[in-house]
Amino acid sequence: MTKPILVVTTRYTREVEDRIDRDYSARRNPNQFPFSQQKLLSAAEGADALFITPADQLDSGFFQKVSPTVKIIATYSVGFDHIDLESAARGKIPVAYTPGVNSEATADIAMLLLLGASRRAYEAQELVRTGAWKPLSPDMLLGWQVGGKVLGILGMGRVGQAVARRARGFGMKIHYYDTLELPAEIAGDAVYHEDPSDMLRASQFLSLHAPETPRTRHFLNSKAISLLPPGLSW
Repeated sequence: MTKPILVVTTRYTREVEDRIDRDYSARRNPNQFPFSQQKLLSAAEGADALFITPADQLDSGFFQKVSPTVKIIATYSVGFDHIDLESAARGKIPVAYTPGVNSEATADIAMLLLLGASRRAYEAQELVRTGAWKPLSPDMLLGWQVGGKVLGILGMGRVGQAVARRARGFGMKIHYYDTLELPAEIAGDAVYHEDPSDMLRASQFLSLHAPETPRTRHFLNSKAISLLPPGLSW
């Protein structure tokens, strides 16, 4: 039986690579950098499917030219803003993605950054790495206690909820803004704000987990920062 032809635009983990080799006849990108659009179109000639990443920008022009043999496109990402979905729909090409697959890992990193900032971890590492570390003085590298502080979360989807669970473990209070208020059984003790400005005024720490849209782009500008409580704002 002939295996379907799959265009693969980058290298993946060994487990993924083994499955590709087992189930498909792969056309791989031989380079470390992404395909140009023209090279991707050429690779797609006669192919059954494409396996891409956010580095591959599929705009309306791509879908006007892509081979009619392509039956599906899968992206190795949670987001799909690099794909013109309307053009894909007009071409009757379904798009597969991976919602929620990295929510827990992203939440871990958000807490890592929050704790690193509050405890001035980067500054301390730089002192050690550059040999500038000196005997401790009472006010050296004083940080900020996160317990009892308000964490404002913009975007309470999968990642925002995962961050909230972790932050509660450190004794933080959760305030959030989203387009819709969460059901009580999901929100728990989190405080909902209908206006993101009100959330900012209450937040001593801040974590952003919203998709980039015209409304959220550059949300955290000078005006938004000025709304945060003085003295402790991240």
